[in-house]
Amino acid sequence: MTTCVVTSSRKADPASAREAADWAERLGTRVVLRRGRSIPLLCREEGVEAALVLSPGRPPTLKPADGGTGYYYHPGMALTRIRNLRNGLGDPMIAAMELQEGDSVLDCTLGRGSDALVASFVVGPRGRVVGIESSPILAELTIHGLQTYEPAGKGLTPVFRRIEAHRGDHLEYLGARPADEFDAVYFDPLFEEPVEASSAMVPFRPLADAQLLSREAVAEARRVARRCVVIKERPDATLWERLRVDRLVAGRTSSIAYGVIDVGKPTREVSLWRPSEPS
Repeated sequence: MTTCVVTSSRKADPASAREAADWAERLGTRVVLRRGRSIPLLCREEGVEAALVLSPGRPPTLKPADGGTGYYYHPGMALTRIRNLRNGLGDPMIAAMELQEGDSVLDCTLGRGSDALVASFVVGPRGRVVGIESSPILAELTIHGLQTYEPAGKGLTPVFRRIEAHRGDHLEYLGARPADEFDAVYFDPLFEEPVEASSAMVPFRPLADAQLLSREAVAEARRVARRCVVIKERPDATLWERLRVDRLVAGRTSSIAYGVIDVGKPTREVSLWRPSEPS
């Protein structure tokens, strides 16, 4: 876990001080006065790896001690994917989960919530999306972001607000759930080799939980899912054989694949799905 303190920008106001105390309580850390210090100097003198900086009119931003790019909540590619769906284009994740209006989804690796947002858009107000994130800092930033981010686009705010986001361990959460509670259970573990070129992933990766997806978690997910368990990874990932998925779903030129375990069906040796070449 990244160690951090909470501080304000150089232009702090009384509201920022109250907000800082709230964030420090959420993260189990302390508030420190900025005193005109740069973030690298502040982190060095306070003995931490990062500082959560609160600035009037700006989202809470976690800035690393090395002065690198800070991380703040953003939905990533979710809005582009939702726009594509509105325009009648497909989405491989939605296809892999066979999602439709009214379905329920458990996202066991919520991260910044991009995939959960696309699922929330598809299942609609009659559906349900629950997200679990184990990284304390990432979880709190995402929970806050889903409740405060104002997306550009008609009717998109409820897509953010209705996601039930929680901080916690997905294996513990799965173990406490009844069988067949969700239509689909989803995992997006941190890739061993990054494939996203966006600079947004540079500050994100150090915050994410890097542990391997366990067979135990997948077994619990099979119990909790009614229809399928879906795992996101590279098409050539070694975990497909380790976790014995039934099939892969991916776009023609995508560097990302979705492994599907069809619940209620016997698993078999992995057979990598590939689209046929256009004639």
